[in-house]
Parts: sequence; C-alpha cells; structure tokens
Amino acid sequence: MKLKNLTIAIAMASLAATSFAAQAEDGTSFYGSVRIGINNTDNGVTSTTQFQNWYSRMGFKAETEVADGLKGFGHYEFSVDTDSADNANGALGTRKAYVGLKGGFGRVRIGQDYHTFYNTVIAPMDIAWDAGGTGASFLGTYTGRTGEALTYDTTVGQVGLGATMYQGDDTYNDGYEIGASFDAGPVKVGVGYKDADFSGTAEETSKAYGVALGGKMGPAEYGFAYTDRDNTGNSIDLHLGYAGAYLAYGQADLDAGAKPTSIAVGYTLPIGKKTSAWFEAQQTDDDLGTATSEVTKLKAALKYDF
Repeated sequence: MKLKNLTIAIAMASLAATSFAAQAEDGTSFYGSVRIGINNTDNGVTSTTQFQNWYSRMGFKAETEVADGLKGFGHYEFSVDTDSADNANGALGTRKAYVGLKGGFGRVRIGQDYHTFYNTVIAPMDIAWDAGGTGASFLGTYTGRTGEALTYDTTVGQVGLGATMYQGDDTYNDGYEIGASFDAGPVKVGVGYKDADFSGTAEETSKAYGVALGGKMGPAEYGFAYTDRDNTGNSIDLHLGYAGAYLAYGQADLDAGAKPTSIAVGYTLPIGKKTSAWFEAQQTDDDLGTATSEVTKLKAALKYDF
C-alpha cells in the first residue's frame, strides 16, 4: 500500500511539473509575496497593537504571440488574507484582472489595473511601503487600481501617452482619463487629467488634474506629485529615498478649510535574495481639532517574494 501511494504521489508530482513546464514555454508565470508584521496605532485616546497582513498577494500572468508582431496577454493578481477569520474564509480579493493585445501600435487592455492617471501622476511618488500618496488620498485623487476600464498606452521615443475610458464601472460609472509623460533619464515628468464620477459624488467635483516628477540617481530616488480636484482642493506628495531609507510627506489643502497632513520615515532591510524586513513610522493629522485628530503608527513586517 505504501508503495502504491508513493507511486501515485510521484505521478502527480510529474504531472504538475509537466504542467508548469508547459506553462513556462507558453509565457505563463506565477508569483507571490507574503507580508506579515505588526502595527501599533495611537490616536491620543487609545493605543492598539496587533499582528496583521501587509498586502500579501499572488498572481498569474502570461502572453503569447497570436500573429507576427502581435501578442495577446492576460493578468490576474489577488490580495491574499493570512487570517481566515478576516473575511469569513474568503481568502482572495481582486487586485488586477485584465486581458489585452500589444504590438508596434502600443498596448490595449480591458479590466482592472493601474490606469492612466495613476501611472502618469500618482506612481512617481507612491514608493513608500504604506504611507505614500496620503496627500492625494485626503483629496480623493489617489486612484490606485481602478476597475472595469478600457486603456490604451504607447511610447513614442521618450514620450509616453495613455488614455482610459470607464463605461458603467462600479466605482466611477462613466468617465475617462488621459495622460502623458516625458522620460529624460534621471527626470521623468508626467501630467494627467481625469473626469469621472468619483464614487457617485457631485458632477462639480468629478474632474481632477495632476503633474508629477520622479526619477533615480544611483542609490537615490525621488518623486513629487501635485493634484487638484474641482471644488474640493489640492494636494502635494513628496518621496525622498536613499539606499532603502525614505521620507514620505503628503498634505491636502481642502476648500472646506482643513489641511490634513502626513509624514512618514521608513527603511527596507534586505535579508536574502527574496526576503526583506520593512519598518515605518507615520504620523497623520486630519486638522479637524478633535481629540483623535493626530494618529501615530509604528509598523514592521517580514516579506518573502516567490
């Protein structure tokens, strides 16, 4: 019986290995990142400390040639819970899900991904582990991974061009984004515009504008973004990094009068080829003058990528 079980196990392992080998030949790859650590939050009234999941994920992506100079591609990426009690054993959430075609004309994709406004305005300064882009978050212009959309992007020399269209999206309903970037080595400039419903808010606040600078010079990196949202306010975000250490600052100037701010310092410590530790201290102030307006967070995590 033991020999029979061993034979079955070897056969199953061989089939799995053959399957992954075939996938590799077809351009399919599987990847993941497990990130678990600790978070202490103090809002001036209460202080809590807990272990938590810091954006663990896994994904599949692939591309194949469908004609001369034309490739089809697809990508799934899921957030992964590390505690089954977090959402009643529903361990996965959608981070990315899109399909597309690419060739000499550029790239067209449909689905959930980082889209035009994020890529041209937000991404250059969204480098900190957890605290990046808080100024734009206060304002509501931090778009992140948006949902059902059609996006086109291409590169002409040093210029990148992109456009995204929403049609019946769950969050943005109907709308569009356009953006452009210019890459000059250590300096990359991006500009973007978005006209979408911002989760059903009033039409007069649906438009957003932004400009960004970012780049790397040896072990140093930097990013800056300014965003403006109609009848809401404007925001600035700054990231400065050097050899794993970084400073992130964000502020929004709201038309309602408040000027919420956030400042964070952090460090990423490489431990091995695929293992690293991350530390971050962040303080935010919503500028509302309440007993819990100021919040301090101390964060640390261990990360393994595969």
